[in-house]
Formats: sequence, C-alpha cells, structure tokens
Amino acid sequence: MLPRAKTNPSSRACLPCREKHLKCDGQTPLCNRCGAAGLPCTYVQSRRGRRGPAAKPSASSQTYWSPAQVSSQSSTVMGFPALTGLGLGHGLGLDDQQELPTLPSSSTIQSRQLQRTAQQQNDSCSQETLSMPCTDGGTPDDNYLITLYYRYIHPAHPFLLPQKLFQENRGLFPNHLKQAIYFIASHHSSTSSEQYYVASNAVFEPGVVDDVFKVQSLILVTLASYARFERAQGNKALNAAIGVAYQIGLNSENFARDDEPLFRESWRRTWWELYSIAGLISLIGGTNSRLSQPVDMTLPYDCDAYEACQTPDMGNVWEMQERFRAESNRKWSSFAFRVEAMRILCMVLDANIDTSSSTKLAAEAAVSSWLLSVPEEKRDGLNANDDVDEVMSCALMIIHLAGICLHLPQSPLARVGDFKTVCGNNLGQATSETPKLHHVAALRSAKALARLLTIHSSLSTLSPCFSCAMAYSAVVLLAEYSAQSRPRPLYLSENLQLELSALQSLGRTWPIAGVVRSQIAAFAREVMGRPSNSTLSQLPDLGPSPLDEQWLQDLINDSAVLPD
Repeated sequence: MLPRAKTNPSSRACLPCREKHLKCDGQTPLCNRCGAAGLPCTYVQSRRGRRGPAAKPSASSQTYWSPAQVSSQSSTVMGFPALTGLGLGHGLGLDDQQELPTLPSSSTIQSRQLQRTAQQQNDSCSQETLSMPCTDGGTPDDNYLITLYYRYIHPAHPFLLPQKLFQENRGLFPNHLKQAIYFIASHHSSTSSEQYYVASNAVFEPGVVDDVFKVQSLILVTLASYARFERAQGNKALNAAIGVAYQIGLNSENFARDDEPLFRESWRRTWWELYSIAGLISLIGGTNSRLSQPVDMTLPYDCDAYEACQTPDMGNVWEMQERFRAESNRKWSSFAFRVEAMRILCMVLDANIDTSSSTKLAAEAAVSSWLLSVPEEKRDGLNANDDVDEVMSCALMIIHLAGICLHLPQSPLARVGDFKTVCGNNLGQATSETPKLHHVAALRSAKALARLLTIHSSLSTLSPCFSCAMAYSAVVLLAEYSAQSRPRPLYLSENLQLELSALQSLGRTWPIAGVVRSQIAAFAREVMGRPSNSTLSQLPDLGPSPLDEQWLQDLINDSAVLPD
C-alpha cells in the first residue's frame, strides 16, 4: 500500500475532488476518496500571491495512483504524452512521452491530458493568458446553458469535446469558449441572449492564445452571428478562425500528434466543422472563404462512439474518395459523408464559375455518385434507433443544395421570376444542351431538401444552416409553380407550405430564418395568389387540413415584405 501522509488541516484539495466538488481530506500522496475510487490523485501547488512564471512542479504536484489502478494500467506507460502541436499544451515546454496505446475511462483521459497543464493555471482562474481549463463549477444558469448547448446545438455540430468529459470536469473549457457556448445556447432559453453577446467577444481579446479552443470559440461565434443575421460579426469571427487554424496547423494530420486520441478527434472535428461552415458561408454570403481539403487528413468517426469517449479508427479523405474502387467494407460516418458533401458543393461552385462543360459534368457525376454511395440506413437521415441523425441530415442538405446550385442555372427555371433572398440564391443563368434534364434534377433536389424537414418531430436540434438551404429549395418550387399551368401539382404548394412553416418555427430561435421566411412569403403572395374555385372543386372533401392552400395563404399573409 502506498504510504499516506498525516491529515493536514489545510484547505487544499486534489484535482479529482475539486472537479467533483467533494470534500478532500488533503492526505498525500493519495487522498482517501481517490484511493477508494481507484482514481489518479493530483495536487497542484497554489501560486496565490506569487509573481512571475510558474515554478517547476514539485513532488506535491505529481500524480499518484491507487494500487488497483496501477495494476490495471500495468500495460501502459505511466508518463503522459506531451502536448505539442499547439493542442492543449502548446508552448509549455513539457517533456515528450510515449502515447498510451489504449483508451481508459473518460476521467483518466482528462487526468492525463489536463494534469500536465494544471500546474500552469492561476488558482483564481481570473487571468486568461493561456487557453487552459480552470476548475470552475459555474453558476446554475451557466451550467443550464451548457446543457442546452449539448442538447440543441451539439447534435448537428459535434466538434467540442463530448459532454461526458465536460461533466466530469466543469473546468474543461477556457472562459472564452464557455462564453461562446453560453451565447449560442442562450437562443434556446428564455434568457435574453444580449447579455451574453458582449461576453462572447472575449475570444477577440489580445491575451487569448491562438490554439484549438480559440478556433472552437470563433466557430460558435460565426455560427451564432450568421444565424442572428449579423454578418459583419460573423465574417470577423470566420476570418479570425481561419487565420488561427492555418497558423497553428490545424489542417495537418500531424497536428497535436502526442495528444490523447479523443482530444485529437475533437481537434480534427474542429477543422472539418470550420471547413463546412466556411463552405456554406461562401455560398450564402458571396465570400471567397472556401478552405482546402487535406487528402491525408483523417475524417471524423461515428458520433455515437465519440460521445461515448471511444476512439475507433477511421479513414482519411483520399480513402473516402476512393471508396468506390476499394474492396474493404469500411463504414463511413455521417460526419465523413458531410465533409464529402461539402467537397462536392465546393466543386459545384467552382464549376459554375468555370465555363467548361467538362467541370459541370464532373460535378454532376460527383453529386449522383455521392447519393448512390450512401448506405441504405443513412439515406433518410435517421440512425439505427430511428432518431434523427442531425449530422447526416446536414450532409443530405448540403448535397441537395449542391444539386440545386448545379442544375438550376442550366434549367429553364432560372429564367422564371426574380426570387433573390438574403441567402444569395441568385445563381444566374447558363446554357445547356439538356435543359429539361437539369429542370427535372433541380426540382428533384429541391423536393428532397424539403423532405428532410419531415423526419423532424421538432426543429429544435435543426442546424441554423437549414434556414438558407430552404431559401434555395423554395426558389425552385416558386419558379416551378409560376411555370406550371392550372391545375398545379399539389406537391408544390405543400412543400412551400412546409418550408414556410419550418422557417416560422426556426425564426423563433434564429432571426435569419424570420428574414428568409418574410421574403419567401412575399414571393409566394405574388406568385400564388388566391386559389381558384375550379381548382378547389377538383379536390376531394376531406374536411379541414393543415395542407389546404387557404391555410398557406393565411400563413404567408402574416409576413410583411422586407424593405430593399
């Protein structure tokens, strides 16, 4: 048995007890709680009242293990991998050690990753000169917002460390990242988000170190700002995120190679999230923000495994693109399909600039092959439990958006009406030898995008990125409605009604959805008008229905036309 020091009446406590807000007996080298639970026991020497850089860690700031844990970990290296590569420990000058080959519990992951950086913290957690976690339980309101974030935002954008890891250490995230989380999550609460807006700007302070946590904060600020229709702030955050990501080498497969596998997965997800957000903003905002796609970079693995703090293997970009010729039966994650869908959308946007027909044909083949390669269990955007897979739903949204952007300019619908919205969906016109084919394909993509809304019993977890995607779909449906002679197919009005209803629902959370809905509703009033009696008389008398065109008219008449 490891020797125990005498009970010390001092107020110090080990890190595991502090993280769980438990009373610690302060015994060294192993407190009673850690000894009984088989946890690593770490004490960090207080620097309160000191000046200058942190002193070299003494024996009191080292980690001690219970005998049971020592035996269970006998096959692993007891040292901790250094945080090179600008991950959590960039610039701390820690010695390199061998990376552990196995993945223990999430609490052990944190101990290995965070204990090496805890010696650099100021106990008061008041200075943010480094993006280091602080042991801070937070207020009840703040903790509630964290819960809302993981419930409503994280399912569609799962790049932050898993909630399970955060629950075991409330000080896992630096202050600026917490403020960004509070800000975006507050839109799902009854609390005014304005009080968190100013605090979310903490990430722009010069004292915040350029690391992955900063990129994560900036992504959240970008997403929230565009969803709030505050594009200047969104562009500022996006440009800063891209700059920091390239500066620290986040787009490299070798980034933070010595970090824990679960943390490295979060870092990779951060890059791929930035890649996806930048691609969508380049479309709706008309910016040149599309990022490169490193072919040797590993793609994210299954989100359920990630949330369970597991680390299965996953292939890289090149292997994903070669999957059609591969003999292996590798199962690609929804996140991997989303990354590939974004690559194809970027290809489509480049093809629309290039006048060569070969690039358009290549993009057309890429869209079709993506759809054909999706496993049957993922084609509806549902997981194995028949719950909505929000990441796959986003992937399908992106690929259908790519189909609209590719085919609409080459179809006769591009010359029908002027339905430009704040989402930049004026794609122009292009000549084509097969306009009818593109007409059918554009309409098919628009209907498929609208159909994604039907799998959601609630839109609370729907990504705010859907707001502008629905604008592109609605424009195709409006053009088709204008071009059709009476009686018009019911699916047109029903799908428009569906998208207007969805935008109305999303608008309660994200202002951009309300703006788009007002514009689409104004176009619908102009194009659709009142249904004629002859049209209505052809319908069977089924009683009141939420799909009646009269209901649609009542819905769209609620909106005021936005000023130019």
